[in-house]
Amino acid sequence: MIPELLWIVGFYVAAAVIVHGIMGRRTDLNRRQYVLVAGNHQMQIEWYIRALQQFSLRTGTEIGITVVLNESSDDTGRIMEKFARHDAAIAVFRQEPSMLSLAESGLECLMPKHAIWVELARKEDLARLPL
Repeated sequence: MIPELLWIVGFYVAAAVIVHGIMGRRTDLNRRQYVLVAGNHQMQIEWYIRALQQFSLRTGTEIGITVVLNESSDDTGRIMEKFARHDAAIAVFRQEPSMLSLAESGLECLMPKHAIWVELARKEDLARLPL
């Protein structure tokens, strides 16, 4: 009787491990990382962030948002820092004026290969956002 009970417990443990492995892979495939390159976008940035969060809730897709502040002289940075304080999935990166490009900052190396880069100043890039 003990060997049969051990077989049953072993099958349950194996099934739990398999389901856990499948669910772990599935969340990695569903996770999307958006990188928004923003300048002086204080009037639009909150709307973009909230639209991405609504997309995440509506579809069940986990998202991460990184905002790169590029020569911003308005309140865009302050707005994004407030969002970042309240949501762990949002990060803010200030690009120094001495950096000529994002490649020099090393940010591209830190982002996943499937990250969706959107420059908010370019209208054709806005089509990449699920708005």
